[in-house]
Amino acid sequence: MKKIFDLGGDVVRLTEKEFRFAEHYLCSFNATEAAKEAGYSMNCARQQGHENLTKPYIKEYLQYRAKPHLESLEVTQRRMIKELATVAFSNMGDFLNPDWSLKNLEEVGHEKTGAIKMAQKQENGVGIYLHDKMAALKMLLELVKD
Repeated sequence: MKKIFDLGGDVVRLTEKEFRFAEHYLCSFNATEAAKEAGYSMNCARQQGHENLTKPYIKEYLQYRAKPHLESLEVTQRRMIKELATVAFSNMGDFLNPDWSLKNLEEVGHEKTGAIKMAQKQENGVGIYLHDKMAALKMLLELVKD
């Protein structure tokens, strides 16, 4: 028997396990763990979790349930794309002075620091590592393809 959910005009039907999977996934964002918690076999939880995330009606339910939380946090498509662009178009020159010393964070600006994946104290100062530029460029390319 399936549970019926009105998603503001669209209707989705989820089995009890799919519903429990979705609810657990929204807490952990780990498909394997959510599948285990929903009652899927330990042996197939990874596969079932992945499969559930590809089902359009489960994705629609997850998006509907997450929407009010995302809105309250001001997470918008525009903001997400802007962050992706920050990573894609950043480079080490944004963070280094001509003598290879690190720029002051105020000089770099808050909008660029999102490209920093990690800062690590080292013997001779601080090393910075940026997020994967190529991955970000590929994601943006998918959005701008004709």
